[in-house]
Amino acid sequence: MIIGHRGVAALAPENTLSGINAAADLGIKWVELDVQLTRDNVPVLFHDESVNRCTNGIGRLDLFTLAQLRELDAGAWFNARFEGEKVPTLEETLTLCAQRGISVNLEIKCHSKTAPGLLVEKVAKVIKSTGFPSENLLLSSFSLPAIEHCLAMLPDCRVGLITEQTAPAFLDDIEPLNIFSVHCDQRHLSPELADAILSRGYQLNIWTLNEVRKAQYFHGLGVTHIITDDPAPFSE
Repeated sequence: MIIGHRGVAALAPENTLSGINAAADLGIKWVELDVQLTRDNVPVLFHDESVNRCTNGIGRLDLFTLAQLRELDAGAWFNARFEGEKVPTLEETLTLCAQRGISVNLEIKCHSKTAPGLLVEKVAKVIKSTGFPSENLLLSSFSLPAIEHCLAMLPDCRVGLITEQTAPAFLDDIEPLNIFSVHCDQRHLSPELADAILSRGYQLNIWTLNEVRKAQYFHGLGVTHIITDDPAPFSE
C-alpha cells in the first residue's frame, strides 16, 4: 500500500536509478516517478520544469538534448556520495524496475510548454519496446489531455487523475473517461470527498504523506496507496 515518492526521495536523489535501487533494497514494491521530454524528444525522469534544483545546470529541461542532459550531475545536490548520478531515460528506468521487481506509478508531467500528445506518444513507444507489464504500471497526470492520450494510446494500462481539488464537482468532468484511480493531495482529502470518489468506483490514492501516525486514518477513508518520501517507517 506504500509507494515511494520519486523513488525514495528521503534517501536518494529523486527520479534517479539510485532512488529506484534504494526502494528495491527496502522491499518497496511501488515507486512514483515523473516523466517528461528532452529537446530531442527522449522521455526522461524529471519533475521540475527547470533543471536548476536537482542538477548543477540551469534552464528548462526541454531545452536540453539528452546528450546535454547527460553532462549534468543529478546527484551531488542531494548528497556528495551521489555525485555523478545522471538523469535516467525512461527506457533505462523501466528496464531496471523490471529487473528489480518494482511496479511504477508514472506521472505524465505536463509543464507550460509540454505537448501532451507527443509526450504520451513517446512514453507509449518506450513502454511497448521494453515490454514493461501493464499490470505493473499505473499512469497518472494532472492534465486531462494527457490522460485522454494515455487512454487512447495505451488502452491496456490503468490511468489515474492527480488532483488538488477539495470538492467532488470535478468528478463530473472525468466521468466520461475510463480512468482507474484518483490521486489526491492528502492535505485536502476530506471524508466527504473520499466517499464521493469511492462511490464512483475509483481507486483512491494520496500524496505525499510522511506522517506515519496518519496512515490508519487514511486507510479508514478507503485509501489504497499512500505515496511517501520515506517508506521505511510505514513498514515498522
